[in-house]
This record gives sequence, structure tokens and C-alpha cells, in this order.
Amino acid sequence: MKIRHLKRKVGGVIDSVWPPRWTFSMHPRGGDEILVGEEGVLESVKRMNDRLSLTMKYKGRERFGSLQWDAPPSLDAVERVLLANLGKPIKTVGDLDV
Repeated sequence: MKIRHLKRKVGGVIDSVWPPRWTFSMHPRGGDEILVGEEGVLESVKRMNDRLSLTMKYKGRERFGSLQWDAPPSLDAVERVLLANLGKPIKTVGDLDV
């Protein structure tokens, strides 16, 4: 399964979780800006309970997102693939097989 095909059921609706909604704090205009798309480069992956916290860099700024999906694949499997592909474009990461 490709990372872009990870899904999560929320309240009876099945939703795709890729690409994540990317935000960054301390936006100069105040509040958090949300970026949805596959621009940028994957910088880091951290496990946070039953989800993964991701950091990517886009236009010189770090942006943060998270992934939480219904298994399969397992959290361990997705984490391994993402960690092995740090520094790759987000668009490329979405096409990786888990």
C-alpha cells in the first residue's frame, strides 16, 4: 500500500490522511497558517502515542503535521519507511510503498 492511500474512519466517513495538513506556529500575521499539499521536504518523524508527528521544510520554514490512520499497515511499518526517506520531497514520500 502507498502512503498516500492511508485512510482513517471518522464518524462514519472514510478520509485520506495524506498529505497531512501542515501548520507552523508564530505566523507573522498571527495564528497558524495551514498548508495542504505535497510541496516541501520531509525533515523528521517522531512517534506520538498512536500517530506520527512529521516536520517538513517548505520555503525555508518548518511546518508540522501528523499522521493517524486505521491499520493496516502498522505504525511501526509506516514509521520505518518515513525514517528511511528523510530529506525526500513530500510528493515522493506519498508514493512510497509500506
